[in-house]
Amino acid sequence: MVWTSDASSRGGAEARIAALEAAVADLQRRLDALEPGCGGATSSSPYGSVQPEVSDAVDPWSVPPWPEIVQLILADRKIVAIKVYRAHFGVGLKEAKDAVEEAERRVRG
Repeated sequence: MVWTSDASSRGGAEARIAALEAAVADLQRRLDALEPGCGGATSSSPYGSVQPEVSDAVDPWSVPPWPEIVQLILADRKIVAIKVYRAHFGVGLKEAKDAVEEAERRVRG
């Protein structure tokens, strides 16, 4: 597909955006019909008046897949660490590479 900047292509993009917004709204209505209050900014808490306790003491590096990625970084197996990151998070190569390199900077200081 060739992208141009003429008015007709902008109108087409606006129409596609409007169609996507309508589709998202329809999906939200269907989701709410299946389970009222599920998702969305206006939903009530699924926990009712009892809120789950969130601990600030959790070390994010201790949550999978980070321990494995840190071990791979320390073993100089960065390519494998990137593959693990991509498989776990379902992201592209660049995002995984950037994340693993940031982790490497933090681990190696």
